[in-house]
Amino acid sequence: MTDDEAALPLLRIAAFAPADEPALHALRLEALAAHPEAFGASLAEESRGVPDWLAAHLAAGRIYGAWDGDDLAGMAGLWLEAAEKKRHRGGLWGMYVRPASRGRGVGGALVRHVLDRAAAAGLEQVHLGVGAGNSAARALYEACGFVAYGTEPRALKIGTAYVDEILMVRRLER
Repeated sequence: MTDDEAALPLLRIAAFAPADEPALHALRLEALAAHPEAFGASLAEESRGVPDWLAAHLAAGRIYGAWDGDDLAGMAGLWLEAAEKKRHRGGLWGMYVRPASRGRGVGGALVRHVLDRAAAAGLEQVHLGVGAGNSAARALYEACGFVAYGTEPRALKIGTAYVDEILMVRRLER
């Protein structure tokens, strides 16, 4: 048992079911409001309702929630490439852990779960982008084996401010 598992004996990670859509949408709105610099979507866009692309990921079972007992603690998604020449890769996206659950191993457990699902899907590598100023998230991803391979300058624009993204990859064992 790892320290993370010992700290969170009731942690359960599972794919959100279609019936969980209201809880997922509420968590995404919370994440977008609290950390607009961490997501490509905006609060204004998603406040209008669940976007079609999010509903498709939900229906495919590729958005995962972390529950600490009965409390939803966090979420993360896995995207898969459809193009023939890119089917060996996917991505970790939409990662968010509620403030009360941070520092307790929830984030690491979610990342490991997504990596396990990616390996089960036959992927060879998982990509992500993280805001250049988000040192805590970057440290988490590095601890899970991700390495930086580049920077996308001005990846996001929020009002008049720009956010650079550090691009990271984790190769999976096969």
